[in-house]
Amino acid sequence: MKKIPMVVMAFDFGLKHIGIAIGQDVTKTASTFYSISARDGEPDWSELDKIFKEWNPDVCVVGDPFNMDGSRSKIQDLSDRFSNSLNKRYDIQVEKTDERLSSREAKERLEALQIGTRDSSNKHSISAQVILEDWFRSKI
Repeated sequence: MKKIPMVVMAFDFGLKHIGIAIGQDVTKTASTFYSISARDGEPDWSELDKIFKEWNPDVCVVGDPFNMDGSRSKIQDLSDRFSNSLNKRYDIQVEKTDERLSSREAKERLEALQIGTRDSSNKHSISAQVILEDWFRSKI
């Protein structure tokens, strides 16, 4: 029997931008797609509603912004609130995954780009891609 791919939507939570990547579990690949605006970590829910309707994900993964020493960061409470809102609004399973070093990896990928924009919103979508790739690796 052929396995139906599970669509996974990953988020790099930020106060001004929330990066989004989409992937599926068969090939364990992730692609950058979106960066939506946020105000103090609160996303434009109508924009996110459209993205959810288009992709209809089976699970969401949100980067968990620990400090480098493993302690809770100042932004973690807001990230937790965002994760809980996703779960309630879309009735979807939400998993958190350690996102330490994802921003550094995203910055390195941006610097390696020959074309495209290197602005902050693009960094967040690439960070979401890194978060999702890490999550897939953790599931092997």
